[in-house]
Amino acid sequence: MTTSTVKRCRRSSQTAPASGDAVPGEDADVVMANDSPIHTSGSLSKRDSEEDAWASKGYNYINPFVHRVEIDSHIEVAKVYVLTVLLLPIRVVGCVLSLLSAWMFACIGLYGMTLDDLKARPLTGWRKQMQYMTAKAMRMLYTSGSFHYINMKGTPATPKQAPILVVAPHSSYVDSILVVATGPPSIVAKRETADIPLLGRIINYAQPIYVQREDPNSRQNTIKDIVDRARSTDDWPQVVIFAEGTCTNRTALIKFKPGAFYPGVPVQPVLLKYPNKYDTFTWTWDGPGVLRLLWMTMTQFYNRCEVEYLPVYQPNEAEMADANLYANNVRKVMAKALGVPTSDYSFEDVIIMSRARDMKIPFPGDIVEIERTIEQLGLLESTRDTELCELYLSLSNTDKLDIITFAELLRVDLKNPSLHKLFALLDHRRRGTVSLKSFLLCSLFSKLKNADLATFLRALVNLYSESSEKISRESFVRLMRHAGGKLNEQKAQALYFALDTANIGYVSFDSLVAYTEKQSSYKFFYHKSEHIRRSKTTKNAAGSPT
Repeated sequence: MTTSTVKRCRRSSQTAPASGDAVPGEDADVVMANDSPIHTSGSLSKRDSEEDAWASKGYNYINPFVHRVEIDSHIEVAKVYVLTVLLLPIRVVGCVLSLLSAWMFACIGLYGMTLDDLKARPLTGWRKQMQYMTAKAMRMLYTSGSFHYINMKGTPATPKQAPILVVAPHSSYVDSILVVATGPPSIVAKRETADIPLLGRIINYAQPIYVQREDPNSRQNTIKDIVDRARSTDDWPQVVIFAEGTCTNRTALIKFKPGAFYPGVPVQPVLLKYPNKYDTFTWTWDGPGVLRLLWMTMTQFYNRCEVEYLPVYQPNEAEMADANLYANNVRKVMAKALGVPTSDYSFEDVIIMSRARDMKIPFPGDIVEIERTIEQLGLLESTRDTELCELYLSLSNTDKLDIITFAELLRVDLKNPSLHKLFALLDHRRRGTVSLKSFLLCSLFSKLKNADLATFLRALVNLYSESSEKISRESFVRLMRHAGGKLNEQKAQALYFALDTANIGYVSFDSLVAYTEKQSSYKFFYHKSEHIRRSKTTKNAAGSPT
């Protein structure tokens, strides 16, 4: 947040297009107040056909991974700064004291126990009571951090009635307030969290199910542990699972991961809501960072959280046999209760968007929607983008194509609605023109995102050089920008000079491959990305109402 984090709009039809050729880079925040710009941070420059732009403004659709904090009052902004001085230090002290208290109780309760002991049997007796004390201390941490009010709705089920709590939407680090305010139940966590100073002990005391990411059998072992807990006759606490698997902005429920549903036991859906004037804690892939969110949250007088327990969901035989069907049906129930649509987006889409950002693909926040639209046009199976790459440097005015020229180049019917959708996604300034280079980068990434880096870079060569046999130093450095963040300009220059030992002024792509294949430091060129391959597009791609 700069002077005020106000209406940082990407897709609003009321927002005026940016002037000149300025394009926001990754760290740019265009901050608006009362519909007029008051400050812009970050560097604004045009580089390689908007390759640094985050997302399109021209097409409206539900993107659950984008969040903007909207504060439209100068008085509210002033309040944030005043409370930063007067209230924030007190809250920080309160949070630290609460955290230390919780850690102390956890250390007492864990005395003489190992991780294997915690995994083998549920806590009983005085250790269980100390666990409640730990949860109370953690609840005080949230109180100190401004969450004074938690409104509970519905009837919580017992562990025997519903061994698993399915929680959604998952939108923030604050969502863990459910754990400290109820029970506490167990969680599913990365094994590394056990080693976090202070918090590690507290998390251990909740008897979590740990995910061992370095173990190739981690997924199967985690599912087995969830099944064993859910079906155990021991008095285990309920297991809390955030079924979406990643944080979203609560505009839709993305696909649920099936882990909570493999046991085939009844689950209780739990809804998390934050009925506050300003949403200063939603933490998504594209949005304010965690420290900025903490600052804005802790400089509010108070924040509210609402936890709603829905009736226990009893699976039928078909759902018990098919975890994905079970997950989808529970998601529909929860989306209906929330009054939001479901979405075909999933956790894997965040991985794809992150890879697109690292590889300097235009509009990484929209790349999934762009890919779906290209697929609807039949261009994913076409070689038209490759043909246009070969012609690219011989074409004129490629940065300002109107929709008629764009349709002709793609050989797509001008009346095709998917063409207009694609054009709007690429027309991020809403000027009625698009960049051919931006389209080609998006299209080739969509096709080759699971291929190794060398294959992808070879496909891009003709965007920067007339021949793959004669790539100049400037063209080589620009091409290496798409190397997934592995090569900065200095390293790309060094690699070029290592190839051009004869100082002839150009290198070939084949010489790049021959050299890097022998160097262990460049093995990343040949590492294939393990992304989930997208199924065929459905009509509900962006968001479907329940």
